Amino acid sequence: MGFFSRYVSERFLYPPPLVDRNAFVQCVLSKAGLTSMPVLYVFSDSTLLPLVSITRQQAPWKWLLPPSLDCFEVAFDKASTLQLACKLGIEAPATYSGTTGEGLPAFVKSHGWPLVVKSRRSVYWRRNGGIHVSASFATSLEELEAKCALSVSQTGEFPLVQEYVQGEEASVQFLCDRGTVLAGCANRRLRSVNPAGGAGALKQTVPLSYYGLVERARSLASALTWSGPMMVEFKIDQEVSEPKLMEINGRFWGSLPLAVIAGVDFPYSYYRLAQGWEIDPDNGYIPGVVTRHFMGDLRHLYAVLFNREPMRSYAYPRRGCALRDFFMLPRGCKSDVLDRRDILPAMADVVDSCLSIYSRFRRERQESAPRGQTAQLNV
Repeated sequence: MGFFSRYVSERFLYPPPLVDRNAFVQCVLSKAGLTSMPVLYVFSDSTLLPLVSITRQQAPWKWLLPPSLDCFEVAFDKASTLQLACKLGIEAPATYSGTTGEGLPAFVKSHGWPLVVKSRRSVYWRRNGGIHVSASFATSLEELEAKCALSVSQTGEFPLVQEYVQGEEASVQFLCDRGTVLAGCANRRLRSVNPAGGAGALKQTVPLSYYGLVERARSLASALTWSGPMMVEFKIDQEVSEPKLMEINGRFWGSLPLAVIAGVDFPYSYYRLAQGWEIDPDNGYIPGVVTRHFMGDLRHLYAVLFNREPMRSYAYPRRGCALRDFFMLPRGCKSDVLDRRDILPAMADVVDSCLSIYSRFRRERQESAPRGQTAQLNV
């Protein structure tokens, strides 16, 4: 989307890091070298992780990283994150973290269905190519075995298996300097793109004190001596009204526009901090601000109306309620993307989403076609 913004003075396309990691790194190094020490912003694991190998002395840019890359590894390895949370007394979902599936039957017997299958990391590389791996759900032993086997084939290691926590998703976002929190914001997800959990489609700011989230997130930032942006995700377990840690994202996050609209300008504060300048004191933000990512909310509605999967009975709202809520937004709801002064990014978002849906539809049609036949698609 940013490629089409009127506020961008210069643009370039980099090679996809999951296709050619080395070419991506060399391209960013080359472009950054043409400018006198720019500040680097990174918004995904697939672009951040290849660049971490560039030392501070070698990097032709300014950015913020923890003093030790060991702490960085803990934040981006879900198993290590959960170990740190346990050490700090932060609640997390019950997790099976064995290196094989030998103990899974006992875990299933203790926790029942559904279960969540998570790889230890979101991105894996083999040689110069990579793969992005998302969490999935299992509602039977056969499904669990198949998804664990798939994860092993993709990543080379046995995934984590967690109990499914029913409840509200919430997160805390920080900007830190060597473990000290300089700015913060918190939100809850009113709707997620995937109704069973994931990226937020409709979000609302809440006080940092919400369910004690800030104390838990702050202790993690301190233990990691974190520098830069970070988001700590929780689920509020509806059975015990207690937040449980999901994961840490040590980078900028998808709901960033909500924080900016509510009064926390994380990008500008990050810029000043990377330059070595002082930043303004954190004067708080406005609770109750709501923003929507329209295309994400549309995907949520599509999933509720048409998806057929076992998770529907656990996490999906009723179709009629979803239709009503899609059109009856909270008062004052703002857009994550749409800006009348800068309209092209929102248009690009719509086009990109439509192309993505069309590509997925074609792929599914081809995969479902009988062997020896080619699926025909008329448009």
